[in-house]
Amino acid sequence: MTIDRMGSDAIRFLMAGGLNTALTSAVYFAGLTILPSGISYTIAWLVGLAFVMMFYPDRVFPGGRTGFADRLAVGGSVALVFVVGLITLRLLERALQSRAAAFFVTLVVTTVLNFLVSRWILRRRY
Repeated sequence: MTIDRMGSDAIRFLMAGGLNTALTSAVYFAGLTILPSGISYTIAWLVGLAFVMMFYPDRVFPGGRTGFADRLAVGGSVALVFVVGLITLRLLERALQSRAAAFFVTLVVTTVLNFLVSRWILRRRY
C-alpha cells in the first residue's frame, strides 16, 4: 500500500466518520423525544455500527474486502474499540484530572485505532 492510498483512505474515513456522527446524533436526539436516553443512545450506536458495516467496505476502503465475514469483522472491531475507548477515557480522566481533555485524547486514540484496524481488515490480502 502506498502512502497516497493510505492518505486517501484516511480522508474518506474522516468524511464517513463525520457523516456517521451526524447520522447517529440525529437518531439519538430524535429518539430522546419519545425514549429514555439509554435506549436512544443504544439505538443510535447500533445505527452507527450498521453504517460502518455497510458503508466502509465499499466507500471508505474501495477495492478491499467486502464479504459478509469482513463486514462482521469490522463491526466487531468497532465494538472492541468502543470498549477500549471506555477504559482509556476512565484512565485519562484520573491521570489528566480533566474530563474534556480525557475525552479529546480518547477521541484521537479511538479514531486512529478504528482507522488502522478497519483498514487492516478490509485491505488485507486474500
